[in-house]
Amino acid sequence: MASLLRRRHAHPPTVSAHLIRRFSALPDIDPAPTPVPAAVPDPTATPDPTAPASARASVLDLQLAVRAETDPTRVHSLVASALSNPEFHRLHTSRALFSLAASRLDRLRRPDLTASLLDLLIASAPPSPGLLARALSLFPGPDDAVRAFSSSVPEARSDVSLSALLDALLRAGRLDDLKYTFKSAESSLGVAPGRASHNVLLHALVKNSELTAARKMLNEMTKKKFKHRPPADIISYNTVLAGFSAQDDGEEFEKLLKEINENKLEPNVVTYNCRIQWFAKKGETFKGEELLDVMESKQVLPNYITYNALVQGYCKEGNVGAAMRVFKRMKVMKRREGRSDLGVSVHSQTYVVLFRTLVENERLDDALWICKSCFAMKAAPTFEAVKGLVEGLVKGGRSTEAKDVVAKMNFLVKGDAIVAWEKIAAELSLEDGAQSSNP
Repeated sequence: MASLLRRRHAHPPTVSAHLIRRFSALPDIDPAPTPVPAAVPDPTATPDPTAPASARASVLDLQLAVRAETDPTRVHSLVASALSNPEFHRLHTSRALFSLAASRLDRLRRPDLTASLLDLLIASAPPSPGLLARALSLFPGPDDAVRAFSSSVPEARSDVSLSALLDALLRAGRLDDLKYTFKSAESSLGVAPGRASHNVLLHALVKNSELTAARKMLNEMTKKKFKHRPPADIISYNTVLAGFSAQDDGEEFEKLLKEINENKLEPNVVTYNCRIQWFAKKGETFKGEELLDVMESKQVLPNYITYNALVQGYCKEGNVGAAMRVFKRMKVMKRREGRSDLGVSVHSQTYVVLFRTLVENERLDDALWICKSCFAMKAAPTFEAVKGLVEGLVKGGRSTEAKDVVAKMNFLVKGDAIVAWEKIAAELSLEDGAQSSNP
């Protein structure tokens, strides 16, 4: 592990003066000093803790600058200089900013600058397990995460930050390293794995199809005689439940649901989604839809996975009417709640499946509505399904609507897909009552 800790990062060059003036504590180096505009915080001024709105505006300005920057060294310098600027004394708490900066540097293919920036974040902020965990989740590679955790102060090490380290190894597919780190954490890192770390290991075991080992660990977590195991929570059960669902093991699936009830654990949206997906897979999607009412009664908000499972389940069963009912129910719920953070949106694959099923069942009005919804999102539906919709509209004397669909497709289809779409469009006849040129 020691070999993982020896990585050096070159310091990027300084950003141009007009950016430093706004986001750095460095003095203005222009020959003629320019007065700082009222809308821009003076980097040399003493921060005012009673003006949180102004500070928030400054962070938003910094985010906009990072988003617009195309030079990776300047992205790094913008955020790095702001970290040392007293005007941004709470900058280390801005998850959005550092997620954005890490994402930008990743797209610009500079993982070294991402690691350097996160090292600065950890060094400049008060020691905190939460902050270390957030930083570890943003490092571009597991080796950087291992190095950062190993060099962190004891106050920042906890089960929370250890679980973030394990998750970094999991995302990289390094399951053997994850298991070794988990096993040696207390002796080599000074942290005894708690429930969060156990849940990451459970996830790793399930992902690697080691369900017997995952089930054994879950059993130990539910029995008090295993002192080194923390009590299981609903996340622990959901992880193993999803594994047995994927393996189509109905017996173990039902046993786990029974244990959740016996242990008085409160099912969450993931638990319900597992059950809904199970019913849909078994051709009993109506039972999954009944769980929506149960969720509402228990104030468990469904998410896009909930509705996607139901819509695709009904489409697979050929029950297109029920699929549309669920789809519209999702739309109504989203409007009723009036919240954008519910995550209730349909996956693109669900649009594909629903649209194709509607066309195949000659539900042209509903299919046209779905098609227009795709257009509103500037997304082109599958070409063959669009062809079926256009042919159905023309056959039904609705050539004006058919022409509008084709025109929208002509506008939306870009790049390499244009040739394939033009070939299909050439086969269409848009006059009322006309038949397709396709034999």
